[in-house]
Amino acid sequence: MTPQKLLLPCLLLLTVLPALIIACGDDGEEVHTGNLTDPRSVPTSTPWPSPPDVIIIDPAALATLPPVAAGSQPSASATPAPAGICGATYTIASGDNFSTIAQKCGLSTQAIVDVNPGVDPKTLHEGQEIKLPPKPQGQ
Repeated sequence: MTPQKLLLPCLLLLTVLPALIIACGDDGEEVHTGNLTDPRSVPTSTPWPSPPDVIIIDPAALATLPPVAAGSQPSASATPAPAGICGATYTIASGDNFSTIAQKCGLSTQAIVDVNPGVDPKTLHEGQEIKLPPKPQGQ
């Protein structure tokens, strides 16, 4: 190889190498590595002086909204039927299935399945409306 062909790689090496040393080099700071197997060496947050009060929310007290189709605007005049109330129709609430609805409304699970032939009980979702059969006489 001729000296002229070696000149470019040498110049490149002389300019790139110092830049790499500066970028990756030791800046004088001491690096502390933690031993994660020793709990005393793992940083922790400062605990509260006293824990906050526990707030328990009853899921049955939360109102659910019906789903809105993509691209449509909800109507301001339409009020959704409250979820979990038995009537001619029933709006599915969180955790509902045909069995729990039947127990809540005093019906049989099969009666609910029979009046909702197009509804798959395995794919119920919050806000979905289903039909309820009339209650049996004497209830």
